[in-house]
Amino acid sequence: MQDYIINIKTEFKCIIGVLAFERKKKQKVIVKLKAKSHEFLDYSILTKKIKKYYKKNKFYTIEESLEFVSAKLKEKIPSLIFLKISVFKPKIIKKTKAGVIFKKKY
Repeated sequence: MQDYIINIKTEFKCIIGVLAFERKKKQKVIVKLKAKSHEFLDYSILTKKIKKYYKKNKFYTIEESLEFVSAKLKEKIPSLIFLKISVFKPKIIKKTKAGVIFKKKY
C-alpha cells in the first residue's frame, strides 16, 4: 500500500491567546502541517479547512487549538495515519517566534 505525505505552511490572522488584547484583535499565526495517509491528500482542501477552523473559533491556547483542529481533520479525513501540526505566533514577543508542535499517529 502506498502512503501519501503532504506538507503545508500557511499564514493568516485569528483570535488565539489568553491575554485581554489577544481576545480582541486578530494576530498573525503561522501554521505548518505534515500529514500522512493511505489515500491522496489535497493540499488546497486541507489548507482551507485549517484556515476555516482557526478563523471560525476563538482559542485560548495554542494547545487547545491543536487538539480541536487535529480532531476535526481526522473526522473529515479518516484515512489520516499521521499528523503533525505546528502553530507559531511570530509577533507575540519581540524578536521571538513562540509556538507549539502537536504530533499524532492513528
